[in-house]
Formats: sequence, C-alpha cells, structure tokens
Amino acid sequence: MKYREYLVQTLPDLAKTSVDLPSSLHIVGHVALVNMRTEDPQILASVGQATLGFDKRIKSVAVRIGPTSGVDRKPSFRLVAGDPRTETIHVEDGVKFKLDPLEITFSRGNRRERHLVGRQVKPGEVVVDMFSCVGQFAFHAASVEDVQVVAIEVSQRTYDYLVEGITLNGFGDRVKPILGDCRTKHPDGIADRVYMGFLHETNRYLPHALESLKQAGGVIHMHMTHPEREVETVSKGIQAICLEHGRSSSISSRRIKWYSPGIMHRVYEIMVST
Repeated sequence: MKYREYLVQTLPDLAKTSVDLPSSLHIVGHVALVNMRTEDPQILASVGQATLGFDKRIKSVAVRIGPTSGVDRKPSFRLVAGDPRTETIHVEDGVKFKLDPLEITFSRGNRRERHLVGRQVKPGEVVVDMFSCVGQFAFHAASVEDVQVVAIEVSQRTYDYLVEGITLNGFGDRVKPILGDCRTKHPDGIADRVYMGFLHETNRYLPHALESLKQAGGVIHMHMTHPEREVETVSKGIQAICLEHGRSSSISSRRIKWYSPGIMHRVYEIMVST
C-alpha cells in the first residue's frame, strides 16, 4: 500500500478535511522524513503517530520545517512522533552509513546517482570525493575492487560520522578521510575520478578538482543546481575553466531532479584530458 493511501485509511477524519496529506516519505535507517504543508501541531502529531505504523523500520518521524542551508548542508526537520534518538545506521546496496538525518542531509533524490557509482568506478582507480558528507559517494566507490578513495568533509560532526562509517564498512584500508575545506585540503595529481556532490555554484570548486586529477586526465562528476535554460552556459563555463588550467574537456549532462520550481539539480560528467 502506498503511503498516502495508508494515511487516508488510518486517518479518515483528517483525510476528509482540507489538509493536504503527504504522498511520500523518505526512510533513513529508523527515521521517517516527511514533507507537509501545515504547521498545526495536532495534525503533525496525528500524521507522525500514524506513520509509525506504516513500516516496521520506522521508530521516529520528523517533518521538514525549512530548507537545507549552509556549506555543511544542514537540513531543517522537527521530530513529531516516536523515539527522540534519531542517530541511526542506514543501509543502501549493502553499504552502511551512520548519521542523524535531522542534522545531516541524506537525499532520496540522489539514490540513483549513488547506485551508479558502482558502475562508473573501475577497479584500481583512485577516487577523490570533495564533499564527502557521511560517505554517500565515497563508500559506494570503495566497494569496487582495489579502489582507493580520498574523502574530504568540512563539517567536524559530519566528518566524525564519516570516520565511524569507514569502520562500520571495514574500509580502513580503502578510504582516507580528510577534515577540512576541499579547496585547500585536496590531494594533487592522484585522481582518476572526482565526485563533487555539492549543489550551489559548484563550478567555483572546479579548479581544485582539476588539480586533484592525474596529469593524464580523468573524469569529474560535478553536481549543480540552476535554471534549466542555463545548461549551455554552464557547459561553456566548465570548458573555459578547464582551458584556463591547460586541460581539454568533453562534457555531457543529465537532470537528476527538480530542486525547486524552475530550478533543477543536474550532474555534469566532465571527461578531462591534457
């Protein structure tokens, strides 16, 4: 049964009102994350209590109260039902991530991209993840045979979860965590592949990704949000930055999801050569 259908059956009186019940939810470990268009505490509590019975994994329910903000990508959620202990372990494709999803973003919309990592990364590659968070790209890359990953994260708390995740997955010999700003903490000249999972003006960080690549070149996966009409402009800007650093580039891109009205989240696959 779909989530909205479940709520309609479980909360028939509320369903008959003008309240717009949520149509989906995102489960991270034992925490259900829900978007609703009301701030009424009684309605939120009712939906939260009902949601606890929707899936046996769910022990805590939180509702989004604002946008994700800051360079550390902090989400805005409020607990409305269940266990107040929201630190959890989320398992995806056999990979474990430890985090508190009320404090650290773990996007459902990026799951397909995380799943693709295992097919993009080749055995024996060196990978740099410039915005590692709790290891969303880094750990999927480290699951590939004989791959070495450098995972850079600027937030101390998120970095601590990243380090715990390395231990949970037994990646101690595959993933090297670095705490700091990737503009100054990135390695030089070692990477076959670079992931750039930050969304806002990510092209400002592109020169540092180019520095991380091997001299012979490699692939950069650069995520960005911008109006759809700007795809060509962004692509030309990427090529210009590469040329400024003595590199040639071949670029393809695809839309991942709509980020907000008129704004899309897009990934640019940049094939870099000398």
